[in-house]
Amino acid sequence: MAILSSDFSALTDDLQEIFNEVASTNTAEMVGNKVFKVKDTNRLTYDYLVLHGMDVIKAVAEGQDLPASTVVEGDTATWTQQYYGGIVSVTKKMRKFDLYDQIDSVVRSAVDDAFYKVDQSMADVLLYGFSASSYTNVYGVAGTSATGPDAVCLFSASHSNNINSNLFRNLIYYGTENPALTREAVAATIKRGRIHKDPTGHSRPVIFDTLLVSPSLEDEALRIVFTDKLPGGFDNDTNVYLRGKLKVKVWEKLETRSDGTDTSAYWFMYDSKKVGETLKALFAERPSLDAPEQGYKDKNWNYSIDFYYALGLGYAPFIWGSTGAGS
Repeated sequence: MAILSSDFSALTDDLQEIFNEVASTNTAEMVGNKVFKVKDTNRLTYDYLVLHGMDVIKAVAEGQDLPASTVVEGDTATWTQQYYGGIVSVTKKMRKFDLYDQIDSVVRSAVDDAFYKVDQSMADVLLYGFSASSYTNVYGVAGTSATGPDAVCLFSASHSNNINSNLFRNLIYYGTENPALTREAVAATIKRGRIHKDPTGHSRPVIFDTLLVSPSLEDEALRIVFTDKLPGGFDNDTNVYLRGKLKVKVWEKLETRSDGTDTSAYWFMYDSKKVGETLKALFAERPSLDAPEQGYKDKNWNYSIDFYYALGLGYAPFIWGSTGAGS
């Protein structure tokens, strides 16, 4: 029995249920949502400012007023919302011959595509973060910025600030820059994070608690973090320093960059409590399915899926990375 114009409202309700189901599954499985700080905004452009060196607590003499806090302003950035979307067509043929399985499949595939690309665009922020100043993103938009507020790439040995000449790195090194994933490189990165200082010279430790890898590195990462003995050891020495100290998070979008480059050897470490100061996803509109007007010359019912969002880089030291190519 054909799907008639009178069935439009019922079909729309069915498609909205499919959208909600698939969107919910994708949202739960997206690793990017767990790495980036995701928030809603009603701004077309979002101004970001790094604040360094809060000087608040001081000695107070008896009867003296509490001193006002001072702060040093660092680098700034502006992020602009980008519009994305597409059409899901329920054709006359689908309706004429009641091809509901085909309609179901088309909608599910389109919703998967929307959330896949959001997640991949988040992964690409990391994967393009080693040398590129800009890149073509997963939607085909050329000139997507790969630099942060200090105008250098996300992972760099020479992050600067506009306060003084002090530099800091978040490019992983152990013997060489961009080392392969090893226990020794992970342990060295944990130590360097703990002794990190902000641009004003104050101790500002970065507590790395998460190791982020592609599926190709999952086995190695789990062995590094969870084995009770040191790998390759002959004296029965224990893996006290690392065992159980880190969470291992596997992100399938790290396996291959959106341009097809093999990035399976890339690995990252981050402070889960502060990584949102580095990686931000700002949604003016989350992905949604909208019903069309019914009158079209081609007699298709064209449902739209669209959304507005921007990805931004903030203060860099709360995530460190390596391409794994240095050893």
